[in-house]
Amino acid sequence: MSGTGISTTRLLAVLFREEWRLHTQLFGGWRFALFPVVIAVLAVSATVALLETGTAQGTIVGGLHALAVGFGLYSGTAGFAGSDMLENVFGRLSLLLSSSTTLPLSRRRLLGVFLLKDALFYGVAFVLPMALSSAALTGLSAATPVVVGLFWLSLCLAFAAGMATTVALIAIRTRDVPPWAIGLAVGLSVVGIWATGSLGAVQSVLVPVRGSAIAAGGLAVGTVVVATVSLAAYDPTYGRPSRTATDRFARLSGALSFENAPLVTKSLLDLARSSGGVWKPFVSASILLALVAALVGVVDSITGIAPAPGIFFGGVLGLSAFTTYNWLTQFDSLEAYLAYPVSIADVFRAKRIAFVLVGAPTVAVPYLAAVIWFNAALLDAVVGAILLAGYALYYYGLTVYIAGFDPNEFLFDAVRFATFTVGVAVALVPTLVAGFVVVPPSIELAAALSVGGVVMGVVGIVLSSRAGPRWERRYRRE
Repeated sequence: MSGTGISTTRLLAVLFREEWRLHTQLFGGWRFALFPVVIAVLAVSATVALLETGTAQGTIVGGLHALAVGFGLYSGTAGFAGSDMLENVFGRLSLLLSSSTTLPLSRRRLLGVFLLKDALFYGVAFVLPMALSSAALTGLSAATPVVVGLFWLSLCLAFAAGMATTVALIAIRTRDVPPWAIGLAVGLSVVGIWATGSLGAVQSVLVPVRGSAIAAGGLAVGTVVVATVSLAAYDPTYGRPSRTATDRFARLSGALSFENAPLVTKSLLDLARSSGGVWKPFVSASILLALVAALVGVVDSITGIAPAPGIFFGGVLGLSAFTTYNWLTQFDSLEAYLAYPVSIADVFRAKRIAFVLVGAPTVAVPYLAAVIWFNAALLDAVVGAILLAGYALYYYGLTVYIAGFDPNEFLFDAVRFATFTVGVAVALVPTLVAGFVVVPPSIELAAALSVGGVVMGVVGIVLSSRAGPRWERRYRRE
């Protein structure tokens, strides 16, 4: 059987079947099947709520497309799970995507079909439920199916553009371009777009439903070209150069010199030695900062209302706690600690300390950049810093209590995802409303928000301290 003898349609069908099997086995059939329903409910209800508060339709449309682009940027990494670039994240797995090493299949062809499968699969499971929010924007009528369909195609195009961008960056990396050069190029591009006032033009291209047919066609063609060239440029034989490692464990563990220091050291070194190292949490937080900053610019340009930057960014950047904890646990499993004389509660305590050590600078730098860039008042900046610290601890505690050592997996578990979303909304929604309504914040509002941030931080500490015993009991039952 030759590589050309396997039809693309058959290969695509096999990949679809394995994707469904993987998710249903991880989360249970009905829990995963309900995930699109949860997304639809959240998207429609959030749209209705934003409309009721006077948010412009253009802002909502732009925000949904920003989410689609962001999810596309994340999804673009999935196709490289079998490569050395993400080996330290996923471990040495035997995935269907890796079958090109044992079967007569072209690695590039298999990778291209895999990415096409992801675009179609998530386009239905994730993007289509988001598109239903267009019914809330335009109202129900005979034309609603057409409106939803066009909106879905627009979101799918934005999602595919995000995927193609990630694939291009990874392909460039396999050609021995250093990460710092890629990061510098991306940073300069963002600054150039902002400085030249081209943000509106970029937004119009990435929101095809609001632009011209020519712009939408150009984005579609550009996405296909970038994806095709990236797959051609991708070097499947690329491997990271061998490195000589010193005994950093003993040195770092001795420097920490507190209880659970060896476990904390292990978490920190696992992160540092993985592909991308300690920069991954910073990149995640920076992407979140860029998306939120772009959304603020859209809202300001349409409504003439700019939120209090300290309060707004302090509340939202705390969400990077989820991604930071995700990076700290991607390399670990609770089973790996059974051979050591430590309790599961000790492991969770060590993760909490490692989260603080990594998470504090991860959110502090983007927040400082945001308050300086948007000229936040002193009171606003101080309140935002309190919110950032408190909400980050709260989001961390909520994540670890609900998901344990598998924060990435519960994204497709309808029950856990809904619980996490409600928990985030309880803290974040009132904060964002306050940040938009009272600008600059009054003394009374600043005091109330500061107390709220401290309270949420305490709640997060309590949740994270109870996570260890909770998951230890569940682990013993299983």
